[in-house]
Amino acid sequence: MDVLRVTFIGLLLFMTLQLNTDAAKIKYGEAFKELLKENGYKGGATGVLLGNRLGFAEGYGQTLTGHNVYPESLFPTSGISKVITAVTVLKLIEEGALHQNDRVFGSRGILSIMTPKREEMQDNRILEITVDDLLRHAGGWNAEISPINDPIFNEFLVDGNHHLVNITKEMNIKTQLNLYDIIVYMAKQRLEFPPGTQSVVSNLGYIILGRVIEEVTGMPYDVVVKEKVLNNCGMWHTRLGPHIHEGNQVYKGRNPREIKAELREKHQSIGEYYAYVQTYLVDSCLGWFSNVYDIMRFAQCIDGSAEYKILNDTTLELMTKRARLDRTYDVNWYGAAFKVHQDGAVWVAEEPHAPDVVFLHRNLKRHKPGDVYVGDESEPMSWTLLFEGKPNIDAPLKQLSRAMVESEQHWPTTNSFVEDLNDRLLSLGPATKLLRLSIDEHRANAYLTALKRADFNVIWVNAYTNDGNTFISVIAEQDPKASRECIAAAGLTRQKLVEKKLDLEKQGYNMTFFQNYKSFSHREGFVFLAVFHKGAFRNDTHILYGIQHFDRPYKTLLQLYEEKGYKPLVQSIEFNRDDELLSFILEAENEDDKDQKPIYSSEDNVSEQRLEKYVTRYAREQRRLIYLDASNHRGRPKFSALFKRTRMSKWLFSLGLSPEQLLETVTEKQNEGYLPSIIVGYSTKGNDLKFATYMEKPM
Repeated sequence: MDVLRVTFIGLLLFMTLQLNTDAAKIKYGEAFKELLKENGYKGGATGVLLGNRLGFAEGYGQTLTGHNVYPESLFPTSGISKVITAVTVLKLIEEGALHQNDRVFGSRGILSIMTPKREEMQDNRILEITVDDLLRHAGGWNAEISPINDPIFNEFLVDGNHHLVNITKEMNIKTQLNLYDIIVYMAKQRLEFPPGTQSVVSNLGYIILGRVIEEVTGMPYDVVVKEKVLNNCGMWHTRLGPHIHEGNQVYKGRNPREIKAELREKHQSIGEYYAYVQTYLVDSCLGWFSNVYDIMRFAQCIDGSAEYKILNDTTLELMTKRARLDRTYDVNWYGAAFKVHQDGAVWVAEEPHAPDVVFLHRNLKRHKPGDVYVGDESEPMSWTLLFEGKPNIDAPLKQLSRAMVESEQHWPTTNSFVEDLNDRLLSLGPATKLLRLSIDEHRANAYLTALKRADFNVIWVNAYTNDGNTFISVIAEQDPKASRECIAAAGLTRQKLVEKKLDLEKQGYNMTFFQNYKSFSHREGFVFLAVFHKGAFRNDTHILYGIQHFDRPYKTLLQLYEEKGYKPLVQSIEFNRDDELLSFILEAENEDDKDQKPIYSSEDNVSEQRLEKYVTRYAREQRRLIYLDASNHRGRPKFSALFKRTRMSKWLFSLGLSPEQLLETVTEKQNEGYLPSIIVGYSTKGNDLKFATYMEKPM
């Protein structure tokens, strides 16, 4: 027996014995590091979900690109990519966009356009394949006995192996193989078994599911996954394509041939090579990159332990059932991407040609939507292990991981879900505020969802542009009740903003904050972010909303409505060339307000220098800053500000701070009793990113 195999079996037995002895406890992190070392991996990361919190998240070693591994490091997710695809398909089934028994091929099939003519087919059973068969790896393909092997990797596999059928030569293709070519070619070939009768891991089946998603939605696969799954589950790190480190793609701008040569030598698994270089060929089967934070958020999203359950109980039953004609009755079987045990546990099984991962959940049915989780906060419910590099041997990773997890008796009591959400976590008395300065707008909605799932209520959000990109900054406060009654969204078109406002008003929500901002990635150019809180305004409160009013008509309107007792709460500024556009919220609580003296002051189109003077001047009149926004006009920042007469607290205002200076300032001033209530990003004439912040001492 191999010496290393003895080591692993010995480690497994040792950890199992630890559960029944009073010997020294094995620390899970140390056990994971030992697993990496003994098995020859370059690095890895792991996360453990305890109850409904992330009790452990760590990374060790290095990535294949030579970067240190941290918990937030992205890894190719192998079979977890298939689970993401499966959940997207199941969500579409739940919504009625398709049915699990829909045929995939044929004149009435979903992919009729990819169906060959009858005379070209070698096997008419192709026409029997259903969506459900593809979900359960039961489409009829078995790469281990097929003369083509895995068709997704055919170009790579036939290189130097003349025994395999070469799809490119068979189809007389002069360019690189694409997914359409592969699917059309395979639809003409014989199946290895009748559809629905057995399950054999199939990358082809899940690539076809990706095209099913595109066909029924009319949108690109990754866009649908983001909308249906990633945003709703708060998976703000997860993406298709290569690693991103320190904001730069590792292979950006390099010659593709050099990249291929380097990666062929560096990557020991074909799937990993494709995930880096040819993501479009493995998108819905092996293409997703993620980290331990997001994968554990995914686990919460499926089992509903974080106030949201992406699939209802009926759809979960569909996820875990056997292939439709499978009569083996084994205790383990393939559900939709997951391997399923009869006791309710699910896991991602080993993948041929792909990097090692473990994703296990002990019971997906542990939680009902809307229930408050009351389970043991120290009980491991789900965990993931992600690896870099080729192992020395094939170790029983699922069994090892379970023994390692169950041997740990003293998990940390903190919730690590907060760790990847903040640049600073500030505490003062009972208040805990979280600051995040730069979230790419493409990840903003998923990030805002992750905040909500971690019990943080958004109290300030701001969008800004810098160096041709759009970002958001956030201040959130830990408040479980308020977070459940808060909905924040970014990237809304004007029409989507109005639709969302009307829809949420029916559910008892009020739009308390919105901002018009310029986006470099939206076709419309100008979009909105908005925050809604349930029951934010009293029933007798009158609210007026306005979108993109020119400055002079707005000032006339503001003066008119101030006389009627309305006060501005929001005054967002944006420039369209030289046109100043203002979007606003005006509030009048009751009739008595009409008789009050003006208590608000409004300023817009204000330069950096004048803004600081306004803050000081109005403070002398007992008016504090309640709203601030910035826009870029001809390369210079212009501000819009609202001031309210109120009982003043002690305050500090700073302009022109770099991100580093801002974080230093809020950390230092926390010790003096100040917490930030406003943060606004803007670009200077030299395109430097700067921030303004308003900090107050709680009354």
